[in-house]
Amino acid sequence: MWDPRERPEEYTIIYVSRGEPNDRASVNCSRIIKVYHRGFEFKSSNDRITYIPFHRIIEIRRGKDIVFKSPRHH
Repeated sequence: MWDPRERPEEYTIIYVSRGEPNDRASVNCSRIIKVYHRGFEFKSSNDRITYIPFHRIIEIRRGKDIVFKSPRHH
């Protein structure tokens, strides 16, 4: 996100979201508005701001490629 050569819109974060199908949801990184020490906030399509702690991240993808997979979520 901080490297100007990278394009946030190419990345998607899949995270634990209880109540969603399979308890998973995703957000395109272009929607991230702030990164904190232990998580990040994003603005949804309906302008709702949601905080996701890092421990809920399952994986990060660039297109179809997995660039990060959490060892705590199988």
